[in-house]
Amino acid sequence: MNIQLDYKPAHTLAVVDLDPGELIRAESGAMVSMKGDMAVQTGGQPGEKKGIFRRLKRTVLSGETFFTNTFQCQSGAAQVTLAPKLCGDMVVHDLTGDHELMIQGSSYVAAPDPVSLDTKWQGFRKLFSGESLWFLRAFGQGPVVINAFGAIAHKDLNNESLILDTGHLVAFTSGLDYKVRKASKGWISSFLSGEGLVLEIRGTGRVYMQSRNPGDYGTFIGAQLPPR
Repeated sequence: MNIQLDYKPAHTLAVVDLDPGELIRAESGAMVSMKGDMAVQTGGQPGEKKGIFRRLKRTVLSGETFFTNTFQCQSGAAQVTLAPKLCGDMVVHDLTGDHELMIQGSSYVAAPDPVSLDTKWQGFRKLFSGESLWFLRAFGQGPVVINAFGAIAHKDLNNESLILDTGHLVAFTSGLDYKVRKASKGWISSFLSGEGLVLEIRGTGRVYMQSRNPGDYGTFIGAQLPPR
């Protein structure tokens, strides 16, 4: 399997070349084109028990779609191209089995069969942040394609801390923990600054960030539309 990212960084397209027997699972609606002897199947994650309930949990709690589409090469060479719903960049993160990747729901695009997904509750500390209460937890071994709204950047932390606006988080690796706190010392100054609550991420690992905030963008666009 080979994954190439074209048209970076504003309108990135993932071009996935598959050999016979290889497959990749992508979010419903992510496929742009495909060619070759390709079989397409709609379903859940590999090895799911009580699969419909697990998929329902992903849909309700993490904001992901109910089903994923599996693209498998049957013979010769086949290719599928994938893209997210919003404009922006994508990266391929390689899981090696010695760590996990926590992905904010709308940033997951695709992964091959050896990678599994589950939801992970973020706890009550997120209730006041205005963001989702759940991450997608990717574990196993293989490449994971994730996307960002705008450009995507990463920071490698070595027993360090990073302050990040909640709407700009894309993903982070295991070995990192976080807490939600005020942007400044007082509540009034925090909200007057426009930041409100932020994430303080601490530990050793990698953090992926997006340069644009989808929630803020949607609010801005919505305010420009005429009332219905």
